[in-house]
Amino acid sequence: MVIGYELYPGTLYLNVTNRCSNDCAFCVRRRPGFSLGGFAMRLEREPLAANVLADVARLEREHGGRFDEVVFCGFGEPTFRLELVSEVGRVLRGQGSRVRLNTNGHAALIAGADPMPLLDGALDAVSVSLNAPDATSYEALCRPRFGPGAYHAMLDFARGATKRFAEVTLTVVGCALEDQAIEQAAQIAAEIGADFRVR
Repeated sequence: MVIGYELYPGTLYLNVTNRCSNDCAFCVRRRPGFSLGGFAMRLEREPLAANVLADVARLEREHGGRFDEVVFCGFGEPTFRLELVSEVGRVLRGQGSRVRLNTNGHAALIAGADPMPLLDGALDAVSVSLNAPDATSYEALCRPRFGPGAYHAMLDFARGATKRFAEVTLTVVGCALEDQAIEQAAQIAAEIGADFRVR
């Protein structure tokens, strides 16, 4: 079962759930038996915080020291495990690691409450998958289980993140959008006060 994996040198990714609130048309999760960089990503069971921390410690020993960055970015949406992200993130930051969350921004909908109190102190940076310049195209592309309100909840999450974290980035998948839509998405990021990246 893959929890921690080093896809790029110096960056450790943490895979904490298979669950996701989107069913994106472009998502690799749609491929049976999908593996990433040779890692079989689908979890047999969700790890406990202690499992994640033990795996990080093991991988740091193999790596020869701390990774440049630790990222919650697994097969599913990490904020389904919001309390684990909070606990593990705080421990890792306390040990001197830089911690980032890659998310679809649905945490408030998933938790049914404001997620920011749990995330405060647990993260250095947040990357939010914007993926579309408007609610209609977002729903068609990402097919959120929460329906039309998911897009606006994602933007609210991003706005809230810019008030708490020094580094917030909105991202889109380049192959899924026309150039004009990418430009519109970049403008949304600028208006929110976030960085923008095409992945």
